[in-house]
Amino acid sequence: MPARSVSVIIPTYNRLSFLRETLGALSEQTYPAALVQVVVVDDCSRDETSAFIDGAETPFELSAVHHMTNKGRAAARNTGIRKAGGDLVIFIDDDMRSEVDLIERHVAFQESHGASMVIGSALQAPELGTSTVYAYLDRMGVHKLESGSRAPARYFVTNNSSVPRKALLDVGLFDESFTNYGFEDTEIAFRLEDRLGLPTWYCSDAVAFHLHAQTLDDILAKREEAVRPLRRLLQLHPERASELSIDLLMPPVGGDSLSVRSKKFLILLATNPLGYVLIQAAARRIYLGPLSLPALTYLIACRYRRALTL
Repeated sequence: MPARSVSVIIPTYNRLSFLRETLGALSEQTYPAALVQVVVVDDCSRDETSAFIDGAETPFELSAVHHMTNKGRAAARNTGIRKAGGDLVIFIDDDMRSEVDLIERHVAFQESHGASMVIGSALQAPELGTSTVYAYLDRMGVHKLESGSRAPARYFVTNNSSVPRKALLDVGLFDESFTNYGFEDTEIAFRLEDRLGLPTWYCSDAVAFHLHAQTLDDILAKREEAVRPLRRLLQLHPERASELSIDLLMPPVGGDSLSVRSKKFLILLATNPLGYVLIQAAARRIYLGPLSLPALTYLIACRYRRALTL
């Protein structure tokens, strides 16, 4: 494998307990530590994160950057990119435990496919147990695809992915108007594809485990928080609304196919108080098996629709 310098960028905010494990896993990587820089951007944490990263001892170069005010995920990643010295940037969240060959897998895939957006597998940590929510998260986005497949740019996420640093600089980095949770990674992916022609690929062998326990209520709250950045995304890329299935959240129109009308009807049903309660009950129950995941999908769509139409 060619020697390629790598910068792993981790934005963090008040998650010291997870960050310790994230950095610990990166310390065990098979890729040569001399070629690895890890940039941790502390986005004005109120816990002991700052002291921890300033004093941490690692086999790789650890660069700590501290924001004096909380600026959000997009700004924190931009700070990391500017600090990065590596040719390849790998994005990892502060609550992810990487498999030992994660960096090696990203580098190998980039080398064999040329400049790309590469998305690894971000799975729920086994110790979190099983739930309908975890089954849904492990099947969404690129996890629907075969390993090595081309993926839509809308699937790009920054909890486990890689992009050449030059490409990120060439498109002007992340849009820092995205200060709430969500869609800042989708937006830069659209620009990387539209302006530079970068393809998106799924590399299932680059695995990291999500350590943060989440409930259905947590997932739904995140989706509601993401409505503001979703509106911003649609302002910047209105031509992508259909690709994002936003049209399904709108009332039926004359040109809708039977399939589209059916989906819109189910989402509309979910916005009815009684329908919402019934679908939420179905999404929470493991014993409903395959029916639980579609129920959760429609429940999330319902939450988006309710927030978008306010």
